[in-house]
Amino acid sequence: MWATKTRFELLVGLAWELRTVPVTTALLMPGNGEAVLWVTSAGGRQEAVLAAITPGERWRLMWRGRPLDPEPLTAVARRIAADL
Repeated sequence: MWATKTRFELLVGLAWELRTVPVTTALLMPGNGEAVLWVTSAGGRQEAVLAAITPGERWRLMWRGRPLDPEPLTAVARRIAADL
């Protein structure tokens, strides 16, 4: 359960930082799965940001197939905004 809660907290924090850039997001919380953050581009296309834990128990955010260190989330938000 700790991984689910940590994943949720990490994605909510990123969504909050993306608001300041500004980028529109939607957090999907399925009843029987893990949270996914959807980012909307200027053209309306939605792309997923995933949070995954490595075998060494470090968290990584996955954006367009690239792993990103989640520290600090402000830098991740700027990187995602620059890619849109």
